[in-house]
Amino acid sequence: MKVSRARPAQEEFLLEQALGESQYVEIGNDPPDPHYWELDKTSDACNYGQRTGDIVSVTKLSDFVSDRQWRASPMGIDYGGGRMRALMVYLPDEPGHSTRLYLWRGPGRDFDERDRLVLTLLRPHLIAAYRSAERRRRAPAPLTPRQLELLQYVAQGYTNTQIARRMQLSEGTVRTHLNHIYERLGVTSRTAAVTTMSTAGLE
Repeated sequence: MKVSRARPAQEEFLLEQALGESQYVEIGNDPPDPHYWELDKTSDACNYGQRTGDIVSVTKLSDFVSDRQWRASPMGIDYGGGRMRALMVYLPDEPGHSTRLYLWRGPGRDFDERDRLVLTLLRPHLIAAYRSAERRRRAPAPLTPRQLELLQYVAQGYTNTQIARRMQLSEGTVRTHLNHIYERLGVTSRTAAVTTMSTAGLE
């Protein structure tokens, strides 16, 4: 299985796993050769979703090329390793990015329509799992109990003066705490901090 994210100016492998007797997992590394991405851009099978805008359909390598055509193609010669079976599906990503999931098979029978249907049915669940993982990966840095308490007062609409009085702090200390909170959450305003706290479940 291979998951790759294609970007307008940059592509990267997120995960590569060969299924069989032995397993190999590579996370966060570049493909062995940047030439791969040049070939990927010219391959109808590899860039079908980006080229057509169809990121819903589950496609097979054999939808685009025969075994003979694949073996003779630049991608097949440099990276195919002979007969190659692939089932591909796109997962919605942030604007301008697409996440592509490959299921690979080596020699042997190709994926059939039942396999395509199973992946089509699994796609919504894969999307949900991917989005959940992305939310966890991008979760803001944790706040201290004191910072959480202060941010809860902000959410309730208290001013810095009122917060300082309730927490027995100076207004300058409240401002300092707020700046540290903004930095940890990656925001620049009280509203954005409260929104981030809510969506990240920090309350």
